[in-house]
Amino acid sequence: MPIQLIIWERRDNGDRETMGNTALEVCRIFRARDGITSARFYWSGSERVVFLTEGEAAALDTPGQAAPAEYGRAALVYADNARLTLSIRLTEPRASVDAYRAAGR
Repeated sequence: MPIQLIIWERRDNGDRETMGNTALEVCRIFRARDGITSARFYWSGSERVVFLTEGEAAALDTPGQAAPAEYGRAALVYADNARLTLSIRLTEPRASVDAYRAAGR
């Protein structure tokens, strides 16, 4: 099952409490989506929030589909308080090989 790793770093004028509360809300929105098995966030020091979400590829591609208005609002709050510094999708080896072969290689 794929894993999505996203890191947000606090802006100079960003509020830590707002980031933490919004991260909790984002994880609840992710977990409400069919196909998501786990959605958690972690603080990496006092400046970074790390989201770790596990689920089916289709569900990870559209995380806000379960509650688009709430997800949109949370994304804007995050954009005001932090900047996205890293977003990585980790896939299982079999899925990667299948995608490679489907591309005709």
